[in-house]
Amino acid sequence: MTETTPTVDMSGRLVGRGHPTWIIAEIGINHEGSVDRCAEMIKAAAAAGADAIKLQTVDPDENYMPGTESYRLFSKAMLTREETAAMFDLSRSLGIAPFTTAGDFRTLEWVDRLAPVAHKVSSGLMTHLPLIRRIAATGRPILMSTGMAEGGQILESLACARNAGASRIAMLHCVSLYPCAPELLNLAAIAKLEAKSNVPVGFSDHSLGVEAAALSVAAGACIIEKHFTFDSSRPGYDHPISLDARGFAEMVRKVRAAEAMLGDPDRPLTKEEALKARAMHRILVARRAIAAGQVLSEQDVAFKRPNPGLSGLGPAQYEAVLGRRVAAALSENEPITADALLPA
Repeated sequence: MTETTPTVDMSGRLVGRGHPTWIIAEIGINHEGSVDRCAEMIKAAAAAGADAIKLQTVDPDENYMPGTESYRLFSKAMLTREETAAMFDLSRSLGIAPFTTAGDFRTLEWVDRLAPVAHKVSSGLMTHLPLIRRIAATGRPILMSTGMAEGGQILESLACARNAGASRIAMLHCVSLYPCAPELLNLAAIAKLEAKSNVPVGFSDHSLGVEAAALSVAAGACIIEKHFTFDSSRPGYDHPISLDARGFAEMVRKVRAAEAMLGDPDRPLTKEEALKARAMHRILVARRAIAAGQVLSEQDVAFKRPNPGLSGLGPAQYEAVLGRRVAAALSENEPITADALLPA
């Protein structure tokens, strides 16, 4: 690409426009607290084509009021430190990058020791500037979701991370509705957010199905985050808005197809198209028989598609050849070449 676009190095993987879309399987707490199920989900996500998996590592006592639904769910679905470490190791062994959302200071400290590929700032943490400053201090890449935040809040959180030393930041355009209706996705915001923030921007998809993810790539997304489940018909957690392994693999195929269709913005001609151009583009030819030394007029020059193997001056040279003398006689439909003209 000729234009410069922001990129982030995710442990040797460049993420940004012009690079393959980084696809994250958002397992979150859909494992429901079972480390064995989490392991199976990681294996399934890897087989489906995910580049990374993301968990949610949130201490309910530090994050939610007792008696709330969030407190109840996260209390049931916690993985221990040892289990989380094992899931990170499993992910790496399968060639996909692990990371998680840490919701509080203490969790962030021990999660960081597991060397995640990045730290995630979820939509609900976008205004938690003290936590963002702690995350920035780790020196790891930061992935920030923008759901529930307006323009000023997004830029404030971004400035907070930068001022605290973060240099590798990416953002995810996100609408925090579960599920999000298609007409509320606002995919056009992706390019605007990239221009305003000068960081790579992806899409955290809370819509149903797989279409929005592929369309977001056309809208400029270089990261896709999609919830992943072992059973999308299961109630609770994030199962209803998640894709199972089969659906996730279909989404990956559509995203990769969208990348291929987008291609190179400089649009270089393929070898095949260049050959076709030479055969199809018009050239200047003699409209009628022309005697040697004759001065060319409009009545002498035509624009025609050449016969195979022939070439001549292009239409852009039309005005330049008018008034010029031909060096030798030309027969009707004979190409007018530079050598066929006497010096001006």
